[in-house]
Amino acid sequence: MQNTLPSDTLLMQNTHPSDTLCVHDDPVIAKKVQYYTEWLTKDAERNRLVNSFKRIGEYEYIATEPTFVNGQEIITFAPFQQKLSAMQTTTPKQTLLLWMIFAIYLLSLAFYGVTGLEAILALTNTFYLIDVLIYFLVSIRLFNQSNEEQVDNAVIHLLAHADWPTYTILCPLYRETEVVSQFAKAMKALDYPVDKLQILFLTEADDDLTREAIKALRLPSHFKIITVPDGQPRTKPRACNYGLLEARGSYVVIFDAEDIPDPLQLKKAVLAFANAGPQTACVQAKLNFYNAEQNLLTRWFTAEYSTWFDMTLPGLQALNVPLPLGGTSNHFRTDVLREVGAWDPFNVTEDCDLGLRLGRLGMKTVMLNSTTLEEANPDAKNWMRQRSRWIKGYICRRIWCICAIPWNTSAKDAYASFFPFNSSLVARPQFCSSTH
Repeated sequence: MQNTLPSDTLLMQNTHPSDTLCVHDDPVIAKKVQYYTEWLTKDAERNRLVNSFKRIGEYEYIATEPTFVNGQEIITFAPFQQKLSAMQTTTPKQTLLLWMIFAIYLLSLAFYGVTGLEAILALTNTFYLIDVLIYFLVSIRLFNQSNEEQVDNAVIHLLAHADWPTYTILCPLYRETEVVSQFAKAMKALDYPVDKLQILFLTEADDDLTREAIKALRLPSHFKIITVPDGQPRTKPRACNYGLLEARGSYVVIFDAEDIPDPLQLKKAVLAFANAGPQTACVQAKLNFYNAEQNLLTRWFTAEYSTWFDMTLPGLQALNVPLPLGGTSNHFRTDVLREVGAWDPFNVTEDCDLGLRLGRLGMKTVMLNSTTLEEANPDAKNWMRQRSRWIKGYICRRIWCICAIPWNTSAKDAYASFFPFNSSLVARPQFCSSTH
């Protein structure tokens, strides 16, 4: 991977008015422009209905209600779904099952010694073999035809004066004074009507330095600093839940403070919703790194992300299974995000969790051929802490998945989607979502 902006971005920057006029003469492009224009008009009417002040007020009332768990008051800023929350990692039945598996493991070692250990290792390797086989088959399928959403830059330029929906960008950050100027620059570079944008910096109550750094930039009025009330757990998903209460956009996306998204990404995401159908709840953009050449660790990280976002996730989409979302650059319909209860503040991989919940409710996530560049972790010690958190979250979600069958579909479809997804979830915990 070269350390440059996405090719789509370069194409956009090199497009001249004469090129646009030539493309406009193409009947295929003209037909797409007409379709998108009509769809945006219908979508605006839909958004006015589902994002009425009454509905938003009802959600805010429920989301800010305190919840008592084991005698302790918590405010998650979202409808708290205790049965689906990582606050309780396992149910009593799951705990019993895990103890039974552990007991079988000890008994096999006691009675069969090395033979029992070999059997356990063979079973473990079987999971990896299944994962490699699925990954290989998915890769072959993608070589023939990619199913990720493609939106032509030429079409977007011809829709410059269309009725684009309002968009909220959530940026949760904590003690990140050194990157706020870079983030502000990346947000100013977005090709989207400023009067339709709301960019929220989500800061923690004790993070005065970051707030001062943002104020020093003297940003336009569509940038706003939000202070998340102090409380537990102090996590990224809790901050995002609070940001959702302030969101006034019909669509919402999360960007981390170091992110540099494709300038056309917001428009591409909206049109991806138009292409993917009404069951689509989320559009996930690709992630990669702008410091790929910094050291060996960042090179490995880049190779991993390229595989995960360019092949594995599109492959899972082709298999029609739920996608574990990335922690950034996932675009939602705001009303749908409220409907599913937003993020679980107790989950350390809230992105993966939300992707699973969307699938469990029969909603769809699609991949978008647009890239956000971020910073790969170059320090081995920080990388180890980060990766340990991801694996912990994926193990918790793997245990939760046992209860997720039969999903919200027929039993046949449920099991068909369960095994491909979970083999990848078990055998590739290192391919977790993006940086938190």
